[in-house]
Amino acid sequence: MAAKHNVSAAQIALAWLLARYDRMLLIPGTSSVAHLEENLAVDGIQLDDDDLAALDRVTHLGAPGF
Repeated sequence: MAAKHNVSAAQIALAWLLARYDRMLLIPGTSSVAHLEENLAVDGIQLDDDDLAALDRVTHLGAPGF
């Protein structure tokens, strides 16, 4: 999904949260301007119904081997 939208996986995760929850307020922490800018760019990511359906089918987002 990240490759399809040419963004990071973290940005897709944030965009999914914003798309799924009307009352979501994201407050991601960061210690660098670059990460802050990356987080702010999430507002421009438009996930369509197919994207959301594919992300909703993901059942495990943990580290490999868990």
